[in-house]
Amino acid sequence: MLDSLTLPEMLPFATALGLFAGLLLLEIIALIFGASLIGDAGSPDVDLDLAGDFDTDLDAEIDAPGAAGGWLSWLGIGRGPFLIWFATVLVGFGLTGLIGQPALNATFGAMLPATLAGLLALPVALIFGREVGAVVAHLMPKSETSAISRRRLGGQVGVITQGTARLDSPAEARLRDRHGNLHYVRVIPAAGEAPIPQGTDELILRAGDGTFTATPLAD
Repeated sequence: MLDSLTLPEMLPFATALGLFAGLLLLEIIALIFGASLIGDAGSPDVDLDLAGDFDTDLDAEIDAPGAAGGWLSWLGIGRGPFLIWFATVLVGFGLTGLIGQPALNATFGAMLPATLAGLLALPVALIFGREVGAVVAHLMPKSETSAISRRRLGGQVGVITQGTARLDSPAEARLRDRHGNLHYVRVIPAAGEAPIPQGTDELILRAGDGTFTATPLAD
């Protein structure tokens, strides 16, 4: 089965599995040096609770505005580190092709073209990433906590870990609650703020509608 990865029809799936292997190797190297691509112990630990107590919407779980927030939530983005979700999507995509294409070849004597096979495998990969990624993120030490509700994460200091936060495009931010546990939320710039690039330390506040906004500490 692995020999089939060299076929042209398997190129998208071989690429996905190669990217996953690369991410895994980089994480192993980072761990050897006491770091991590997913998170580290050096994020700010500031115990501020400026906004959480004023929010009466106990069940709000929205991390991005509008329809985008619904899709992101459905895909499982925001339940844990983005890299975990992305890695599980790569694995799901690669395994779908690794199993599906040889099965088609054995049944019908031919594989689907690479582009068509990739398009058909993408929904399966996204569902795989949603379900498996959530399980992996849950099993990670300190990736989630029940000690503090999401409504009390507002007022914490965090850092943008993935992407650039824009009003129409949330970015992933990492913050640590008062118990020392890591959380990952999707944030947009606060009103009047310019886009916030990756690596920026910011103050994260939770709005009444459940969204998280960020203000760079330099401001």
